[in-house]
Amino acid sequence: MRVIIADDETWVRSAIKNMLLTLDIPLEIAGEASNGEELIAMAENLQPQLAFIDIHMPKVDGIAAIRAAKTVSPRTRWVILSGSADFQYAQEAIRLGVKNYLLKPVDSSSLSACVEDILADYNQDLVKGNEQFEFLTSSYVWGNRNLQDLAELPSYRYAGTLICMDSSLSESLKLQLIQTWLKELYDYMRKVMNHKEIRYARITLRNGEDAIITAWSPSHHDAMASLRSELNLFIESKMMEYGTEYFALTALQSDICDNLESLVEQFNAMLAVAPLRAVMPENRLWFKKELDYYQAKDQALTELGKAADRIVRAYQSNDYLVYKKEIDGLERQLLALPPHQLKTGQALITFFNLNMKKVLDADLPAKSWIGKLRELGEKLLPASANKDQAHQDLINQVIRHIEQHYMDDISIHQLATQFHITPNYLSTLFSKRCGVTFSKYITQIRMHKANELLIEHPAMRVQDIAKQLGYYSSSHFIKIFSEFHGASPSQFREQLLGK
Repeated sequence: MRVIIADDETWVRSAIKNMLLTLDIPLEIAGEASNGEELIAMAENLQPQLAFIDIHMPKVDGIAAIRAAKTVSPRTRWVILSGSADFQYAQEAIRLGVKNYLLKPVDSSSLSACVEDILADYNQDLVKGNEQFEFLTSSYVWGNRNLQDLAELPSYRYAGTLICMDSSLSESLKLQLIQTWLKELYDYMRKVMNHKEIRYARITLRNGEDAIITAWSPSHHDAMASLRSELNLFIESKMMEYGTEYFALTALQSDICDNLESLVEQFNAMLAVAPLRAVMPENRLWFKKELDYYQAKDQALTELGKAADRIVRAYQSNDYLVYKKEIDGLERQLLALPPHQLKTGQALITFFNLNMKKVLDADLPAKSWIGKLRELGEKLLPASANKDQAHQDLINQVIRHIEQHYMDDISIHQLATQFHITPNYLSTLFSKRCGVTFSKYITQIRMHKANELLIEHPAMRVQDIAKQLGYYSSSHFIKIFSEFHGASPSQFREQLLGK
């Protein structure tokens, strides 16, 4: 927490400063002012979280200085220093939103209690602000809001990290591990990014992958460069710590983006090349520019990774026909692989062992382990019938939940946790069983409900229909409806009621 001290007496400033520095509280003495004019300029330049200010100062008194400084540093918390308990000053201080009123000479216990109270209040505001940021960004990613609905957010710069998990553990164990890992990451961000000009969020993308978003005001760009480097190091260290022969994480880091729309586009681009992890070392962080380089340099390598990713998904969802087809395709690709890329085969073995219970010997030649994969596929057949029914029962429950709660901000993460599986696995099963993605299915349900409301309630306003369906703005609802039906809600209603 950044602090400034304003008092025309040097010894008072020194005493306050020394007492603050002895407190076991994370704070920085950013500046000292000897009069009201200096305080106002300092508040504008430093944007402190906390300011101690003497009532009686030269040039501009404390009350007038606070009133002026609040316009240039609206998020600062103010504490009055005074030699007397003047009721009139106290009343004016309350009207200005001053947090505390300390009598001189200030003792260390009163100062400590004051700072701790303000710090708790400050941290609570940070938590609320980040919760709101996370809610808004997640809602935008899932299509319930458009950029206009996020007008309340400042002009942040954004960066994101996509987290990809590979594991042959049970779904419940995978869920437990990734949630524990993400909690450690979230706790770290909450500790080091404790500033109102910085925001962070953990969200689940539409395909069920987890992602981290950081956002900051342009004035904090230099500070965030250091914080982001430290965050990346923490992510890599935690991926190594959690990595085993049955569980691995890969992180993909976006470029810096000027808005949330660009960041979502980067997430989609990274998702498209994420299968490259099948032919590259796991348990590390890759930058988007590195992935773009490999994709542009070697399209065959990219296609090999995508084939391996499809094989794993088919195996884990018990889709024998897709699995068999992809194995045949993978064999053709491996035979065409140049000799200097033999290490790629070893990376693929590691990838398959991670996701399929260590079924391959690392020393096997490609033809032999392709045969092993085919044998493994044959074992899918006996289990397919029982698993197919269990999967269908699961998806039926999910569909019932969507039909009952389509108007809410439905989270695939929440539903996956409820059924003790990972969001990515639920996303894969849902797409396989329903032929559309989870998010598109929600949109379809909402559009069908919109049809009913438009016809059954001809006097109902479009904005009220949008709200009832879970959209935060009528313009966003109209855009989605028009794309879905080829006509706006009003045109749709006129066409049907006119018949």
